Amino acid sequence: MTLERGNAFTPVASATMIWPWTTSVLGGAAGGALFFLLNLGGGLLPAVMSGLGAAVIFFSLVGGVGGVISKKSDRRGRRYAANFPFRYAAVPAVVGGVGYGILSLSLFGGLFAALAIWATVGVIAMVLGDKK
Repeated sequence: MTLERGNAFTPVASATMIWPWTTSVLGGAAGGALFFLLNLGGGLLPAVMSGLGAAVIFFSLVGGVGGVISKKSDRRGRRYAANFPFRYAAVPAVVGGVGYGILSLSLFGGLFAALAIWATVGVIAMVLGDKK
């Protein structure tokens, strides 16, 4: 995938090129396991759903932030994230919001999760993007 000016898929391309897949999977698994264990007292099904929802949110949050911070990511993708931090943050926000919305069967819960991920990743990309 290449980054081209004016291409509608440029945010998606930049997010997938610099996405730290291993780190985000491990972060999602750790967050999901923690939430599963914390909610185990309320029953098995609520604990599983809570763990899966947290895993999706941590996966997208760690992946979005890790793509900006990591030195192993693609130079063009990091430059795009530095120039357009909130466009870059839209991809992890959509992944986390849709995943959480489907798992929790809640439209507004998914929108709130997407908004929180978008703001967090966008601000971190805006602050740390100019440092590199």
